[in-house]
Amino acid sequence: MKLRMHGVARAVLAVCAGAAAAGVAQAQVIPRVSGPLQAASGAGAQASPPTTYVAPSVSVLVTQTDNSNYGLGGAPRSDTLIEVAPRLFLDSEHARWQVQADIGLHGIYYRGGTEPSLVAPDGSAKLHSEVVDHFVYFDAGMLAQQAAISPYVGQGGPLQGPRYTSTQWQVKPYIDRELQPGLRLQAHSEATWTHVSNTGAQSGVVGGRYLDQLVRLDQTPLDWGYGLVAEQSYSTYTDQPYASFRDTTARGILNYAVTPQWVVGVIGGREKAQAYHADETAGIYGVRTQWRPNQQQRVDATVEHRFFGTGWDLAATGGTPLLRYTLNLARGLASYLAPLSGNTSSATNISTLLDGLLTSQYPNPLQRAQMVQSLLGDSGLPAGLSTAGGYYTSSTVLQNSAVATVLLLHERDSYALSLYRNRREDLFLPGQQLLQLVQSASNDNIQTGAAFNYGHRLTPLDTMNVTLQRELDTGFGLNEGTSARQSSLILQLDHKFTPGTIGLIGARRRLLRSTVVGDTGETAIFAGLVHRF
Repeated sequence: MKLRMHGVARAVLAVCAGAAAAGVAQAQVIPRVSGPLQAASGAGAQASPPTTYVAPSVSVLVTQTDNSNYGLGGAPRSDTLIEVAPRLFLDSEHARWQVQADIGLHGIYYRGGTEPSLVAPDGSAKLHSEVVDHFVYFDAGMLAQQAAISPYVGQGGPLQGPRYTSTQWQVKPYIDRELQPGLRLQAHSEATWTHVSNTGAQSGVVGGRYLDQLVRLDQTPLDWGYGLVAEQSYSTYTDQPYASFRDTTARGILNYAVTPQWVVGVIGGREKAQAYHADETAGIYGVRTQWRPNQQQRVDATVEHRFFGTGWDLAATGGTPLLRYTLNLARGLASYLAPLSGNTSSATNISTLLDGLLTSQYPNPLQRAQMVQSLLGDSGLPAGLSTAGGYYTSSTVLQNSAVATVLLLHERDSYALSLYRNRREDLFLPGQQLLQLVQSASNDNIQTGAAFNYGHRLTPLDTMNVTLQRELDTGFGLNEGTSARQSSLILQLDHKFTPGTIGLIGARRRLLRSTVVGDTGETAIFAGLVHRF
């Protein structure tokens, strides 16, 4: 059956709507949808009835590989891997609070005993609540994920290679109040605790605590407006006081509305950076701009002079009814202990683009989540493509990152591309020779890569999916001469047996050229089932 395109992606959306009406489920995880709660206004307003969407699922995958220790070094060993992953998606919206959860367990069993079996958590949960109408709020969250210990080892399957489990817990009480029309006060105190497990005997990976406190006063510009911002962040690693870092900033911002959609501003302020037995104070000055031409497009950009040099932050989102893109450029301080849940991760970046593409057609977030789920299944798209890895860093670093993600839908075909470059550099203040001596490992690394996915709907019940990835990791500074080059190709075919059950078969080929663990490769075939209840 040939589909025709009519302006908006109606043909693809029609497939989604039909699939949703029939109760079709799919293998990919439903994307997390964020946004403030719409509380009832007025003393006599009727609260909207609770709306809850629940989607439990379980997947089973069997893989035959010729190298189960890919990325670990040593001789290749063949084995059969059995993976079981129960998962639960929950989105519950109420008048004063909202809960979103996408959590599961990932278990892997090595039938031949070539590696130890493992069960690890994976996913996130968030609570947003309004304690006092339009004034006091409380947020909390949890994020569990698997991360690679080093960029110079294998980055393959979900639990393969030298990896560890990172679990973050967050609490954030805050106030957000419009003092008078156009004048807004915000303040928060956010605490994040990071716990690590499954690290291996000699990994050197530890958790820690990250605190962020902020007070902000903003006057919306009719022609002119202003902002006053004071913020302090503090990170400390468990049993490693020499790796602690505190950054305190105060900024004044003068804004001018060139048009109702375009605001420009200048920034001035002061900053104090404090590390173990060292500190540095410097002025802050820079410019900023915000552009909101419509609901689907936006650009936010800031360039500042800070104590480490020039820092910047640019985020752009936009596209057409069939094309969606995001671009993020940033240079600034980064900590492994900082909250990760606010970022677009590689696990859901395609889902996030789809969610933005469907916003105008499906303003209700629960309905939109179901449409995204159906569209992922019918187009053959994965929920996410790889981006720069969130590797462990043993202290606060100076990070220069660029990430671009593009999604194109066309009749029965879909195309997704992710390009990324991330440069992490050890950050030492004057007089910190001690830290250079006791630091367990250098963070100096440049990570450059690309990932591409092509999906094609062969029949109403069958899809084909091809994913290519290429990455180069290069060390500099204390890591000069260290490098790794990785490539992978994955081919997968999906078939819907029932509205709730999908079967899949596929093959993958991976290659690794590394100065740390040596050169290696892997060829594997896999088959599995995903059932959504």
